[in-house]
Amino acid sequence: MPKAARRTSGPSATSNRTNPYPKTSPKNKNKSATDKENVDPNPSPSATTAASDKGDYRAIELEEIDGEIPCYDNATTVRRKLNKLIADKGTIPGSSKKWNQSTMAAEMQELEKGGHPVEYNRNASGPTARSLGGFLKKSGQMGGGDSPCYYWGNAMLEKLRIYNGEKKSKPRLEAEKQ
Repeated sequence: MPKAARRTSGPSATSNRTNPYPKTSPKNKNKSATDKENVDPNPSPSATTAASDKGDYRAIELEEIDGEIPCYDNATTVRRKLNKLIADKGTIPGSSKKWNQSTMAAEMQELEKGGHPVEYNRNASGPTARSLGGFLKKSGQMGGGDSPCYYWGNAMLEKLRIYNGEKKSKPRLEAEKQ
């Protein structure tokens, strides 16, 4: 089979291989051509966010009654709040990761490692993404109330509430009075 003939003269005869990539693309004509790889890794203190000044939300100490963190919200409320965190697709404080079931389960496991162990099932290794998915699918006031995801999810939500400076809800205040 014969080789294809190449054009040796004309406007398209010059090879684009000598300069394959222009310094700036036509889309970026108005943008500055700064070198993004060599940006100062230690930005000025004014560039830090307020959230990073607060510290780690997991380090917040919660009040305990008889060695356990009290759960004033029922399982439905905890599920609703956890689902809202996932649906909002916000980032985990102190991290660049987004909330989803696996990162949420990992955060609950970190709380469990840092806190006191609760004996809910001697064979369980703590809240996993699978157990969290099962807990979030349950229904009813206390459906899944025996799950480790209920306890550690409540503890995580309480720490996030304090970290974000949010007030307690009216049903929560009423439950604390009882």
